[in-house]
Amino acid sequence: MKGSDSPPSLTDLDRRLKEAQARQDKPSKAPPGARLAGSSQGMGVGMRITVEIVAALGVGFALGWALDSWLGTKPWLMILFIFLGFGAAIVNVVRTARELERKAAEEREAARTAASQGKEQDGGA
Repeated sequence: MKGSDSPPSLTDLDRRLKEAQARQDKPSKAPPGARLAGSSQGMGVGMRITVEIVAALGVGFALGWALDSWLGTKPWLMILFIFLGFGAAIVNVVRTARELERKAAEEREAARTAASQGKEQDGGA
């Protein structure tokens, strides 16, 4: 049997495999490691928010406990400052979310601008 006499299904499979390999080998427009950076960036944001919440609650607890010890009002100021710390944590989380949304909007706008400039250059040539 010659190589060209192979069944059509194997020839079709070979063609599709070569096309898939060509697509995989084609360099992407994204910078190297961009996919990895996206997933690690999300993990970093999660860790940042977690640390902000824990820190705000810890500071609220510590301030409340110290004031309660000094003023002899246990446990009322500690409870109050824990709630204040929780409020501060929520404000920080909202601020972080707005900042991330603003950056994402800027990146989308930059990509949209770059794409439209690329189309203009292709159309004008």
